[in-house]
Amino acid sequence: ETDGCVFPGRIMLANTCTWGYRSDECGYTGPAVADEFDNPTADPAKDACSRCARGCALRNNTGNFGGFLSINKLSQ
Repeated sequence: ETDGCVFPGRIMLANTCTWGYRSDECGYTGPAVADEFDNPTADPAKDACSRCARGCALRNNTGNFGGFLSINKLSQ
């Protein structure tokens, strides 16, 4: 039951960001920070996003995280 709530017209994932890394939605334009497993790196060739909130936190970009961190609380 949603009680008239309106949800975004996209898949709502709790712990996975749906934005493309360094896209307009992501907004991150800084230097290489971490690889796809959130291991530190300064190598631009290894720079990748883990698609998790931790990846955004490492880049000080949590405001643009493309997931819905509290969505899993709806089913509880």
